[in-house]
Amino acid sequence: MSIEVLGHTRFRQSEGGWILPKLPVPGLEASEDGLYVSASHDEITTVPGEGVHTRNGDTIELKFRRIKGDVGTLTFGFDGDLHEYARVDLDFGKHTIALYTTEWTSIQPVAFAPLATNIDESHVLLLEKREGRGNLVKAADIRVYFDGEQVLAADDLNVLPEMGIDLKISGVNILLEEFTHRGVPSGIPEYLHLGGWQILNVESIEANLDSICRGLALAAEEGIQLLVTPETSLTGLFEKSQVTNDPDAVTAAEQKLRRFIRDLPDAPYLIAGLPIWKSVKAHQIEATRYNVSRLYDPDGEIVTTHAKVHSAESDFWHGYRLNEFDVFGVPMSLHICHDHRYPELWTLPIMFGARVVVHPSNAGPPIGSVDAFEALAKRESASSHAFHIYVNGGGGSFISGPRRDGDVLDVSPEGRRDNEAFPMVGLAEEGLIHKCIRVQDAFGYWPIRSFRASEAVAEAYLALYETLGGCRTSD
Repeated sequence: MSIEVLGHTRFRQSEGGWILPKLPVPGLEASEDGLYVSASHDEITTVPGEGVHTRNGDTIELKFRRIKGDVGTLTFGFDGDLHEYARVDLDFGKHTIALYTTEWTSIQPVAFAPLATNIDESHVLLLEKREGRGNLVKAADIRVYFDGEQVLAADDLNVLPEMGIDLKISGVNILLEEFTHRGVPSGIPEYLHLGGWQILNVESIEANLDSICRGLALAAEEGIQLLVTPETSLTGLFEKSQVTNDPDAVTAAEQKLRRFIRDLPDAPYLIAGLPIWKSVKAHQIEATRYNVSRLYDPDGEIVTTHAKVHSAESDFWHGYRLNEFDVFGVPMSLHICHDHRYPELWTLPIMFGARVVVHPSNAGPPIGSVDAFEALAKRESASSHAFHIYVNGGGGSFISGPRRDGDVLDVSPEGRRDNEAFPMVGLAEEGLIHKCIRVQDAFGYWPIRSFRASEAVAEAYLALYETLGGCRTSD
């Protein structure tokens, strides 16, 4: 595939992974020419670009003008949530350019050269990050160009293959004129409209089917592309009840659901939960029951079926395999309710590319304050740097974002701040949660850093991933 422009901004608005504050802000001034940044000698002004999703093979290019100031620095480069970086410091007082990384076993900077810039003259600073040596753990080779000429080079750097952008200015006034990101498209779309339909745990196939259809209709109206429902959403989670022990009734209800999806204009993909029965040669019983979540396409066809990995209910057997799939090219993984106790079920898929974690559940209701509930939702990204959607038949459903400090993107009605019981969580109720997520904001930083500890560690993770049925390949 050929190199393309993957992102571009003139710093007039938030776009392409750049998050600009609402102006006016001290030190920042918008103009037709770009963004004026003024920072005193003891200040550091950051222009956040952590959502610019770069990969090995990409280039990032910054066009700028120094307006005034004989000293000060401009810092620009690749950044992995502050914990790992490869970035250039352009020192206007010392007339130098230097490349720094977080390789604390190496002498820093890893590359250095004299460089002079002119006031009121536009300059172009370009960084190219190539894939370097390595088997499973790839190093990176970086080339730095200034006004079209190569000024720095460093090879075999130990930095992440996928990183955001860091841009800082200190002690100088600069006009940021333009940023351009080039590379080979990943094939992953920038956005996905993700939704969840919270169905309460009801012991009635008919009532649950009606509820799923209501949720599908609302999702279609909202333009949702993937709708997630709770664990065993079609039957409810009642392991001894007839609702989960009658294969014919479950099959009939599923057929009605599939017809409804097929006939629904603008239907989303759907994840619904139900029991299924399979004849397994190694099992003594005639048919083994599994607790599964199925992915249906907008024509009502079954795309994939994902069994609960570690069953916690009587007469349901374990899936023992990772659950991975794509929706519109967005890589996802799924685990069901109790599976959340097994960290490898989300860390392994994220190591190998998953950026949305889907968690259908049928657990108890949330208790306590809305603040505590929101804090719980925020923690979902703490070990992943991926999007999470949790849809629970007992209430407390949410969508959370990937950032280190967590973002709660939407919650079910009883967890909202306008619920009647606020400041406490209210009684669970049927409801829709949804958000058009920016998929490229998810980098999977923490699992990928674990994978990259060494070639031996990476080989061990790959062996475990493949043994558990992982379907993606390593970076």
